[in-house]
Amino acid sequence: MSDILSINNIRVLCAEMVEEAKSGHPGAPLGLAPFVYILFKNYIRFDPEDSKWINRDIFIFSNGHACTLEYVIRHLCGYKIGLEDLKKFRQLGSITPGHPEFGVTDGVEASTGPLGQGISNAVGYAIALEKMKLYNKESLFIFDNRVYCIFGDGCYQEGISHEAFALAGHLKLSNLTFIYDSNKITIDGPTSLSMSDDSVLRFKSYGFEVEIIEDGDSDLKKMEEILNKKITKTKVIILNTTIGKFSELEGNAKVHGAPLGMENLKKLKEKLNFGEEKFLVKNEVKEIFKEVIQRNKENRKVWNEKIKKYRIKFPEIYEEIFRKEKTVLKISYENQSGKIATRKHFSDALNENISKFKHLIGGSADLTPSNLTKWKESEDFTAENRKGNYIRFGIREHAMMGICNGISYFGHHFVFCGTFLNFITYGFPSLRLACLTNLKVLYVMTHDSIGLGEDGPTHQPIEVLPLLRATPNLTVLRPADGRETRFCLKFAYENDGPTVVCLSRQNLPDLNNSSIDLSYNGAYFIKESENPEIILISTGSEVCLALECAEILQKKNKKVSVVSMISFELFEKQSESYKQKILPPKVIKISIEASSAFGWQKYSNFQIGIDSFGKSAKYEDIYDYFGFTPDKLSDRILSLLQVNFNC
Repeated sequence: MSDILSINNIRVLCAEMVEEAKSGHPGAPLGLAPFVYILFKNYIRFDPEDSKWINRDIFIFSNGHACTLEYVIRHLCGYKIGLEDLKKFRQLGSITPGHPEFGVTDGVEASTGPLGQGISNAVGYAIALEKMKLYNKESLFIFDNRVYCIFGDGCYQEGISHEAFALAGHLKLSNLTFIYDSNKITIDGPTSLSMSDDSVLRFKSYGFEVEIIEDGDSDLKKMEEILNKKITKTKVIILNTTIGKFSELEGNAKVHGAPLGMENLKKLKEKLNFGEEKFLVKNEVKEIFKEVIQRNKENRKVWNEKIKKYRIKFPEIYEEIFRKEKTVLKISYENQSGKIATRKHFSDALNENISKFKHLIGGSADLTPSNLTKWKESEDFTAENRKGNYIRFGIREHAMMGICNGISYFGHHFVFCGTFLNFITYGFPSLRLACLTNLKVLYVMTHDSIGLGEDGPTHQPIEVLPLLRATPNLTVLRPADGRETRFCLKFAYENDGPTVVCLSRQNLPDLNNSSIDLSYNGAYFIKESENPEIILISTGSEVCLALECAEILQKKNKKVSVVSMISFELFEKQSESYKQKILPPKVIKISIEASSAFGWQKYSNFQIGIDSFGKSAKYEDIYDYFGFTPDKLSDRILSLLQVNFNC
């Protein structure tokens, strides 16, 4: 009876939170409460006084709209979420937002809400935890934590779920348990409106161990029986629940995303033997969770003793695990003869500095030979080789970026992923959440312009750079040569947030005045003239064109400076005096970039860009077609000056 009382108390609190906010999703929590209660009461290992304990179990709500249930269960388990916080659900400045946000609410492991994201995050966490197991010794087994991820019918339908499930099964992540909250309702109505696939066969095709709980509303014994089983591969528990259980709208799509209403809430509370008092936690329920908290504290004490022994016996490895100081990467570069693509420069930089990266995990979406992201000493991370540090993500950009988020959420590894810049949009929802949460993820994006050539406009990014530059918390870098490219690796390693590095397919010359140190400013003079009439501002593969163009203009008696603007975001962080020094208000400024000109108006009076899709041809021919040659650029600039300034 005490379990039923606790479950019903959780249900009531969840419904009251939504009612108090006059907004939210009461349906899923009413159905899921029994399983989440059993999971936290008997299985999840946690320390509410140290929610980032390195050997904690990971719990993720991929169907983040059900977050009231996570907030309530973590409140009862002693996390830093008070009753007052529950009452402020969905209010400005509260720590209980409308969907879970990592870093806002104590204990929340991932920012979810866009459906399916949590599934990929869980796979990332599972990979990170598998890597941690490598520190275990026969005499001292210090890492054995697990990942539990709940997802609903919406997550199940999203394409990212297939991508993430397939890779999890392929890698045989036995520390990962998925729970499918199958209430067979979406916003439009029953799931039969839009799906008729066999979920059991789908999960079995991934190689998952599949368990089914027919009565997810009340069969606590079955839940424990399944959770007690030894796991040898990725497990999914299909939990058949009733959305809005015990409410007047039970089993109805209307209970998904709107408050029950005062009358319906009153009937629910009466049905569950609760009175009119709001936000009540019954004493018996408090006592149950006191025992749960105490048991977990005892478990933590045992682990602490174990880690003390580990520190004595393996001091160097202990330091490697727990060292927290921020590392500054020292990189140098000497100009090379000939032309080299910046993607090759990045590969070289990675190999030159690989010994400095203690916890590196990288990978590509089946473009390793093109991205050049695999370093010489790397090994593939596989089901058979957990020592590997290179992930073959397959053609799964969306899941790849979500998985990298999960690895970064755990916080122990420096993670990067690679694809063509144009296909960053395949994974953009995951990248956006990395930005929202300010996760340390490096995106190595090659083939960054029309310069990729014959593959044509389907592959050539035109609108992508403006999209990325418009995204909050994201640093976008587009290096011009080998020195600037090495800065990109250095910056991404030192940066605490997400970084996109845009790299060329085509070969480029090294530039005499490029600078690692000055690149931190986001923009700097790569050619400086005294009292210039014109400043050309460029990025990446167009900087060398701007320099050649400047030479032509100087022969025509124009004083020209050239600015390499490797990053809008870094430039915006500089002082006003520095900004005005680089881009003086009274000097004519012209930007040159083989991309959409959108966004350049802030820095330049005139923009030379590409505001149509590209072409399929040799890259030299495409550059010529769009006017990106030194001669055509200089002619266009002279024409601009003549038309606008009669000079």
